[in-house]
Amino acid sequence: MKSEIGERVQGFYNKTPFPDYDLVRFETKEDLTLAAYSFAKVLDRSIPANASVIDVGTGTGQLSAFLSLRRECVWGIDFSDSSLQKARGLKEKLKLDSWNLKKVDILDSEQIDAIGKQFDYVLCMGVLHHTGDAYKAFQNIMKLVKPGGYVAIGLYNSYGRLLLKKRIFLAKTIFKNNNKVKDKYIRMQIGEVEDKERARGWWNDQYLHPHETTHTVGEVMKWFTKNKIEFYHTVPSTSLFSESDFDIGGVWSKATSPSLPVQLYKQLGWIRSTNREGGYWITFGRKQEKNA
Repeated sequence: MKSEIGERVQGFYNKTPFPDYDLVRFETKEDLTLAAYSFAKVLDRSIPANASVIDVGTGTGQLSAFLSLRRECVWGIDFSDSSLQKARGLKEKLKLDSWNLKKVDILDSEQIDAIGKQFDYVLCMGVLHHTGDAYKAFQNIMKLVKPGGYVAIGLYNSYGRLLLKKRIFLAKTIFKNNNKVKDKYIRMQIGEVEDKERARGWWNDQYLHPHETTHTVGEVMKWFTKNKIEFYHTVPSTSLFSESDFDIGGVWSKATSPSLPVQLYKQLGWIRSTNREGGYWITFGRKQEKNA
């Protein structure tokens, strides 16, 4: 039985598909490439063309649709009917035959098992912190990773989210969701946006979401260890003296695991440096081989 949190979150996304967009923006596959975020293009360069990929919590599917342009097996799973309906509209319009979409609740291990396959790359971007049990959801989706496969997990950071939480409080109390303030806050995160559906979707997701949790780097590193996932690195970087060069090493390049003092130091810096992203960060790793 779905939890109360799950019911509220599912209802939220059924009313507000995310990331929202007007389907008329995508007349050709080239439009999908042009609309892809810069980090989506980094992921695309980092994942081999012959790899299988699943985007967990794909929402309306822009990322998984883009990755399917040069791959034969890309899946997108989500539990929102409205989001998947928009994704299916995009799939049909652009004839994205290698893109598979399926409704799945990632807190339901039976639904995860029913997918019936494992993938070379498992992406879960900005999803776990909206579930009723982020760690249980993480455990479930790790069953989708092939031995030796790669993982990317995007979450809200407990430190980096602080200024966004302050803006949420101001927007709801002092400014009473004033439209000028709303426009200013949205521009802080995603810049000038002509697509009003996208702007509305971002506002609802960041400022009106019914449930979210925040997490630390150390917490996620423990998740990795317990589930036999080797820690690679984070974006933003938690390396003390260097930043990753994605064009050279790709996003799954191995870095030194940060010590507790370094984790704290870097995350305190994220209060300011990830302010525009709302404290969002991604952790990369690789699942151990069976005989490891």
